Amino acid sequence: MKMFCLFFLIGVIPIAFAQPIFDPIGTKSWSLGGCSTAESNIFSCANNMASSTEIKSIQFGIYNQTRFGLKQLNAINTCLIFSKKWLQIGTNINHFGYEKFNQQNMSIGIAKKLNNSFSLGITLNYIAINIAEQENTSAFAGSLSAFFKANKNLQFGLLIFNPTQSKYNINSHGNVITFGRIGVKYLINKNVYLTADADKTLAQKLILRSGINYALQPNFELSLGYANNPNYITFGFSTKLKQFDLLFASSFNQNLGLTPHLGMVFHGK
Repeated sequence: MKMFCLFFLIGVIPIAFAQPIFDPIGTKSWSLGGCSTAESNIFSCANNMASSTEIKSIQFGIYNQTRFGLKQLNAINTCLIFSKKWLQIGTNINHFGYEKFNQQNMSIGIAKKLNNSFSLGITLNYIAINIAEQENTSAFAGSLSAFFKANKNLQFGLLIFNPTQSKYNINSHGNVITFGRIGVKYLINKNVYLTADADKTLAQKLILRSGINYALQPNFELSLGYANNPNYITFGFSTKLKQFDLLFASSFNQNLGLTPHLGMVFHGK
């Protein structure tokens, strides 16, 4: 079954334009069922640039997943966020695949707090697809994002990716994927919060995600989550070690098995 999945993804992805590099990024996100839009962390530069305005120091993060334990379905991501006096700047490099088929998304984004409650972000993405013994293709696409804190316990996020429906430079690859995500996060108390996302592309079914996070100690958190289309159960934990965060998560599909997710975040001063 796993090998079938591999051949299916490699064979169908270029045709159907289902691009894993645009999945939610980050171990924390995948411990929460893939919820990312209302979260504020280093991988906001990939998930929702606007929410990065909650980050006050320079941060660098690295994230890795190996889908269903197959090295050919390996994804690795690096993000860097730093603050200027009047805006936030973030860069993201995401790579999926192996030598015969791979995809990359390299982006740079900026975000600005318009007031204490509302932020906007804009990102420019360069997307490349490389297929052995075929012509490679690439495209530029933009994304818009917003982040809103209704009060100290409730916040919302919004991402619209490729609203202009940019095309790849080889016509046979068609348009870059266009999708929208909206998310909500609710803090029950200082130790527990709930989060949920809705994720919709133009050509695919609505994906619903949900998660719960519990801080057992100030430096240790546990998370559980669920997503549909396809169905996943996810779990994970994170721990803080001085200027480093270490994170682990796993997403489980009953037909294809486990996908491990690993992450590390460095916090500057």
